[in-house]
Amino acid sequence: MSFIGELIVKPLPPKVIKKKLFGIIPYKKTILEWIVYEEFGYNDEQLDITVIVPSGSTTDFASIPRVFWSILPPWGRYGWAAVIHDYLYRHGLYTRPIADLVFLHAMEELDVAKWKQVVMFNAVRWFGASAYQGQTD
Repeated sequence: MSFIGELIVKPLPPKVIKKKLFGIIPYKKTILEWIVYEEFGYNDEQLDITVIVPSGSTTDFASIPRVFWSILPPWGRYGWAAVIHDYLYRHGLYTRPIADLVFLHAMEELDVAKWKQVVMFNAVRWFGASAYQGQTD
């Protein structure tokens, strides 16, 4: 397996933020995050990229809307891949397409069901732009 170390996380206290639906209807959103307690990484042999997530980094695992959690919870089998992907998106080490491919390759290595790989990969490609904080495509 190409993962480096063991993923050890602890939950942070939930954050509640105020938002507006359609810019007019106020609502509160609860943000759940975890902190990575030990350095953890992934070596993508297909892309010749090694990603190391340092201790102290935070993650929300997979950013899946709560309505879909019964089918795809944020911390499923793909959780380790999601932590790597969060780190790549938050630090912009590579372009979005490369970060998304690393996510896909890590899910393949974790034996995530093919349909879940397709759904999650396409979700980050279609909806991930607002979360990405790095190089342009």
